[in-house]
Amino acid sequence: MDQDAQDFIAELETRRQAKILWKTYATWYGNDRGISREFGVFLYRCEDTFFFEDFQRNPSMFGFSLKSKKKDVPFIKYEGTFALEDVTSTRQVVKAHALKVTEGIKTIQELPEATMLDRIFRQLVEMVVLKDGSVHFFELIDRKDFAIALQA
Repeated sequence: MDQDAQDFIAELETRRQAKILWKTYATWYGNDRGISREFGVFLYRCEDTFFFEDFQRNPSMFGFSLKSKKKDVPFIKYEGTFALEDVTSTRQVVKAHALKVTEGIKTIQELPEATMLDRIFRQLVEMVVLKDGSVHFFELIDRKDFAIALQA
C-alpha cells in the first residue's frame, strides 16, 4: 500500500474513531433513493458499522488526464452508512435491473435473484436490504469477502 493510501486509511480511522476491520472498492454503487455512482465507492467496516463514500475521479488513460467534451457536472460527495444489525438480506441481482431501481422504474420486489446464466453472461451487483426497507447496490470485487465481513 502506498503512502497516500495509508494516509487515507489513517484519516478514516481518526474520523470514525475506530480501526477499519475490512475494506473494499465497489466499482458501481446505487440505492433505491435515486443515487448511483458510476465510478464506485470505497466501502469499509469499523466495529459493527459499514461506511461508504465516493470520491472525485478524473478520467485518465496511462496516467494522462483526459478532458471530456461534455459539460462538467460539479462533483457532489456522497457518503452513507448502515449498521451490521440492520442488514436483513443480501443477494445478487443483475446490474441493469438494479439501475432501473435507482431510476425509479422498478421496485426491489420486481428484482429476481440472479440465475446461473446471469452469473455467466451479465454484470451482477450485491443488493443489501436493510430493516427500514432501504436498499443499497454494490458491484463488488469479491462478493464472498463481503459475505464474511457481514458475519458478526
